[in-house]
Amino acid sequence: MIHKKKGITLIELIMVIIIVAVLVGVSSMYIKEIIDLWRFLSFRNEVVSEVRLALSRMQREIREVRDSLSISVASVNQFQFTDINENSINFYLSGNNLMRNSYILAGNVTSLKFCYYNFDNQPSCLPECNCSVSNFSDISRIVIEIQVTSGGQTKILRTQVYPRNL
Repeated sequence: MIHKKKGITLIELIMVIIIVAVLVGVSSMYIKEIIDLWRFLSFRNEVVSEVRLALSRMQREIREVRDSLSISVASVNQFQFTDINENSINFYLSGNNLMRNSYILAGNVTSLKFCYYNFDNQPSCLPECNCSVSNFSDISRIVIEIQVTSGGQTKILRTQVYPRNL
């Protein structure tokens, strides 16, 4: 009786290594896509969170406008005023940065738009609020619209403010 030795040959071992390498390569492409998607969504959420925080700050500060005489500029892309504590505040867009005076509130901003409404809830200027307000005493509500672009996607955030002293 002759016993055959059982084992694996070198060719079988190489074939198994090649099959495992192909499976690892294919699965790593899917894992890379998932990681890239996670990075993209995390970055986008950070950008939107930053702009929401900036918008919240703008709301708080615009509510504190001293009176209609303290408004210096009320245009479609800039709002400058003096608050109840005698601080001069200017919100505007510089490049892709939303600015408060010389301080950057948020980045990746592609558009900043202010629209002013009077006590009858009518726009203080037309069309589409694309003009400057000449009579600041007519302002009772301000709508702020910020457009953010991140990773080729655009998000628009809007809010409205009712200044307390107007």
